Amino acid sequence: MTQYLLDTNHLGAALNHNPAIGQKLHDLRLRGDRIGTCVPALCELQAGLMRTARRQRNQRRLQSLLKQVRVWPLDLKTALLYGELFHELRQKGRVLSQIDVILAALARQMNAILVSTDRDFEAVSNLRTESWLNRS
Repeated sequence: MTQYLLDTNHLGAALNHNPAIGQKLHDLRLRGDRIGTCVPALCELQAGLMRTARRQRNQRRLQSLLKQVRVWPLDLKTALLYGELFHELRQKGRVLSQIDVILAALARQMNAILVSTDRDFEAVSNLRTESWLNRS
């Protein structure tokens, strides 16, 4: 069983009924894989939803999506990994957003594949990533 951690860009694409995302979620769930996200990614998504003209519709779509996607918790181990990763990136001269560092730390903790179009994650060692969307 493989675990996939969705970044905000893939959550947003799922809300917009991107067929590639919908099919991938369906196929992975049928295979028995686990798909999730975390509260910080949902916070980032909510901030974006507040700027949309169709907030109520998007909130309904989010509630439907969360029936397919787990929300994984953060804990003290995640905090420790966050600190280590932040320091590692700082030594490389790289800075990621706090939410991206949290996602990377959680993906490492869970040995999950981080699903994102964000190329900043390439700076993180020992992190498996993939995108289900075409990068522009």
